[in-house]
Amino acid sequence: MSERIGSFLAGGHGPVHTGDGDQIIINDPSELLRNAHGQTPRTIAEDQLRWLRQRFVPPSGLDEARKLLRQSGTVLLNGDPGSGRHSAAQMLLHELAKDEGTFHELTPEGERKKPYLIADHVGENDRLLLNMSTRDESLWSDIQDELSSFRQTVVERRAHLVVVLPDRLAHRLDPPFQRFRADIDRPSGREVLRRYARLSGIAPDETAVLPADLVSYLDRNPPLRDIAALAHYLARARTASPGPGGFPKWCDEALGAVTDRAKQAADDVASLRGGPQRALLLSTAMLHGAHADAVHRATRDLLRTVGHPDDPVPPLERADLAERFRSINAERDAKGEVRFTGLGYAPAVRTHFWATMPELRRHFRVWVGSTVELRTLSQENRDRLIARFAEQCLRTERPGDLVTLVEQWTGSAPADASLRTIRQRAAAHSLEHGLTHESWGHYFRTKTYVWSRERRLAPGLAEVLVGVCGEVMAVRYPDQAMVRLHHLARRERGTTTARDALLRLVSDDRRLHHRLLDRLDRGIALAEWPADVDLFLALADSVPARPSLVTGSGMRRQWAACWRAALQLRPRGAWSAPMERWLAVASEDSRYREGLLSVLVDSGGGRSDLLSLLYVATRDWARSAEGPSDHSPRTDLADRFLQMIDAAQGL
Repeated sequence: MSERIGSFLAGGHGPVHTGDGDQIIINDPSELLRNAHGQTPRTIAEDQLRWLRQRFVPPSGLDEARKLLRQSGTVLLNGDPGSGRHSAAQMLLHELAKDEGTFHELTPEGERKKPYLIADHVGENDRLLLNMSTRDESLWSDIQDELSSFRQTVVERRAHLVVVLPDRLAHRLDPPFQRFRADIDRPSGREVLRRYARLSGIAPDETAVLPADLVSYLDRNPPLRDIAALAHYLARARTASPGPGGFPKWCDEALGAVTDRAKQAADDVASLRGGPQRALLLSTAMLHGAHADAVHRATRDLLRTVGHPDDPVPPLERADLAERFRSINAERDAKGEVRFTGLGYAPAVRTHFWATMPELRRHFRVWVGSTVELRTLSQENRDRLIARFAEQCLRTERPGDLVTLVEQWTGSAPADASLRTIRQRAAAHSLEHGLTHESWGHYFRTKTYVWSRERRLAPGLAEVLVGVCGEVMAVRYPDQAMVRLHHLARRERGTTTARDALLRLVSDDRRLHHRLLDRLDRGIALAEWPADVDLFLALADSVPARPSLVTGSGMRRQWAACWRAALQLRPRGAWSAPMERWLAVASEDSRYREGLLSVLVDSGGGRSDLLSLLYVATRDWARSAEGPSDHSPRTDLADRFLQMIDAAQGL
């Protein structure tokens, strides 16, 4: 299905669509974020949480942290880097899961400066995580200045707050907050590994006695994420060589994958002096598990991208693919898919190229930008390529490489619809990796905010932003997702994808619903953004499903102000349908009657012209009743509405 749309209008800068022809509109941009198995970021996050729960080994000190959190609603978690602080914080909060309230993370950065901690970000029974582990001393000082008043809001709304303290700054904790501090120590590495091994199907008796080399490694207290990687390779080694008695061998292979592969990769690259062999090595590492034809094509493209001269040897005299793969310790399986023979070797190769060849990083970006479009790649291959590229960009502090590709992939719409989808999916997954990165997530949240405010934004990028805001950012940072979707909804033309995503986001979250209404109230009367009126009317149209959003929300003034703007800025045909739905609820349910009618009367602002407009619409609705059973309640409601209008005018 296609629909002709305009562009995001006038001014600004950034990727601009300037071509002619139809733009293919994906009805649901969230589909861009589904992985090759059909999972969305939200379901993946839920799966990851279940996965973490199963493997979580409580660190020393967690019981005290749990006690503080339950008693005071706040705990400030302190621990060494690599001790599992973030996982412990997540577990503490998810243990408190209730029917009401949501889990979300607070972000002291983005579109505003002080105050960093916003009371409106706290809903009833919410579970809040503030991860300050990588933040600097200046920001932490500002946060402490705001923490007391913010804590008061947390207590009043029966919410819970876990703060992960900054690395090496726990001693700078102000005296009033010392009573909320809980120190955790890293759990036993041996117990963590045994838990992982048991859940991967390795019998407990096999892990009772660990090999000496593995014990030596674990006694050096590696970060828990490294132990998780070790367990991953242990499970893969078991899969490759199943059977009893293989545990020492599996451990040896897994340990080699996390400790020896960097040196092996460096030695191998040094021994491969020819450009074609090195290009094949990197292409295989980046497309590990892809079909040999795709790896071969990517290798040729990489050589061209870096300006390598063509091979003068005639094709029939060159080594065949099988021989070339053997030369880099890779092999092709029965399905034609290529993998290295050693566990953990592919990531070591990728890391070596990015770490030791900085002058080629720009070329690698260009190469990835075109390689993702190869038709011989499966969607899973593309997703993995993007993940591997993102990992290296962010590890080498080059987030701009991801941004450049996102803008390249979404800046214009090719005539080939399938190619357009490939590019948009690549852009969406690139942003997903950036937004979920522990150290660089704030950079990408800021970038999406800047993009969302562009008046002239490429439609393809707008679609991608709708998808990542609604599906990725909304999982952990719903407030920021709501703000960005609102900016996009204000600027979209010829489509309502951003508005629809925004309404879905706030529909099940009373706090976000209130925040959006408050944003509309602050700007709607200025008429700067015509889309705000349409957005409000769509919001009002959903009220019959949850009328307490109006009558019990403490937001009646905002509802009335937005209704007033709609009455003034839109013809009756635009607002009569949502108003009639309000009247229907008021007629059928006495619990909400006075509250809904009061908001409508207040929307008149005491102006006789607006009140008259409201009454005429109500009278016409009453007269349109299909039968006597409807007529009497509607007439009674219209009479009551007239009484309230008279009272408002002092009659």
